[in-house]
Amino acid sequence: MKRLVEFIRSVIPTDPFQLFLLGGSVLLFICMQLRCIPALPDLKPGMNIPHEIFDDSLTKVRQSWQMFSFLARLPVFFAGAAGLFVCFWPGRRPVRRTLIFVCLPAIGGLSALCVRFLQVGQDLAFPVVSVFQRSQHNEAKAIQTLWSMGPALHMAFLGAALVLVFASRLAMGIASLPLSLAMVDEAGLQKQDSWKRIKVCVWLAIASVGIFMLMAWSLMEGVFRLLPTLLIQRLSSAGVPLATALATAMLAGIAAWAVGESRWRELRQFTRLPDVSFGMLGAVIPIAINLVSNLLVYLRDRIHWAAFDFGKFGPPLFSAYFKFPDPYYFWYLPAAAFEEIIWRGYLQPRFVRRFGIIRGILLLSLIWGASHFSADFQRTSEDYQVFQKLAFRLFSCVVLGYVFGWLTLRSGSIWPVALAHGFHNVWVISSAYWLREQDSWLLKTIPWVCWVILAILLFRFWPPTVAEDIPADSEPTSTEPPPITETAS
Repeated sequence: MKRLVEFIRSVIPTDPFQLFLLGGSVLLFICMQLRCIPALPDLKPGMNIPHEIFDDSLTKVRQSWQMFSFLARLPVFFAGAAGLFVCFWPGRRPVRRTLIFVCLPAIGGLSALCVRFLQVGQDLAFPVVSVFQRSQHNEAKAIQTLWSMGPALHMAFLGAALVLVFASRLAMGIASLPLSLAMVDEAGLQKQDSWKRIKVCVWLAIASVGIFMLMAWSLMEGVFRLLPTLLIQRLSSAGVPLATALATAMLAGIAAWAVGESRWRELRQFTRLPDVSFGMLGAVIPIAINLVSNLLVYLRDRIHWAAFDFGKFGPPLFSAYFKFPDPYYFWYLPAAAFEEIIWRGYLQPRFVRRFGIIRGILLLSLIWGASHFSADFQRTSEDYQVFQKLAFRLFSCVVLGYVFGWLTLRSGSIWPVALAHGFHNVWVISSAYWLREQDSWLLKTIPWVCWVILAILLFRFWPPTVAEDIPADSEPTSTEPPPITETAS
């Protein structure tokens, strides 16, 4: 237990209140994707609000509000990205930088949202839910009206409050920046150009994914104009995965720039062909794990049929639970390969050498999870869903990060993990459509239990080692905490 506590403390910032700035910035950053309009009582959480349920006048008011809320949340989104920037580069006057680039845009955007929403809430043409009364608003009613706006406002207020708490401590001299971890020679890190570039890569991977996606779509539109019509029709159906792959390839280029002059040597090294056994592991593991839940659901339904429904109707069909994925989803394989070039190819060796195997993979996996925040919160309509999705994204990336990290360290190549990552995505998405009528909790829980068990077994019985041919500027500057698998004396 003592060693577990030491390990947990080693991955928490030296000043724990830095988590206030980090968490607050994340909440500000994701508010653009959250619901920013009162929920309709007849719609389930996460459902889109169809325009057909409104009359013409209400549709215009709603569309006008959505456009305004989008524009008003842009400063809040900028504040979140700026907060993440300040975590790494506080400058000589971190208090002023935090207040000007984080607090002021967030407060300005929130103020615009609140003022405009109170006006819209009194509009007779906007009777979405009972919270909008035609009577005069008093203070309590105004608060109730604002609260009905949804999680976009709630998370933005919470994020701004967390940032303000940290800024006040920073102004009083009882908090510090930049973001730093215990047992790390931060002064040595700051002097190394390669680590400075890696921080730029990390920030861009988290805060600028949307920009890269926009660039990818624009580039694809330009290329499609030059292609024959028949080819355009075939490729347009795969537009989303192709744009994702192109955007990820751009980030891979930034990662290659970040690691310095050794980029090509490292690329040749981690893209060499692995042993066939590791390639088979990369392909089989995700398929087997994701099919375990399908098998258990089938057995459960078969037993239920035999016990209660025998003779009433036919048994569950085995083929209904196991289908080959739609070929469309295989278009996501290139994006997974480019992701592995970034995270397991270029960045993992440096994080492992800096922080040790266990801690380095954990930190890299958390950053990898954060890089998905730009698209994780679509259709998020309730507050609890925000924290649920945050926790699940970080948990899933940490678990997969350990398995993928082990596979990369043991094979010396990214191709097994590229297969594992790609097939995991393909089967997860496909299974969601196969068994959408089945017990979703069971289908989601069993595979992750299997991934956790697999990660523990791999590191317990076949622990990986660090390669010795990492560039010299990546020598470790920290001490790995004692292994947490051993029992403390």
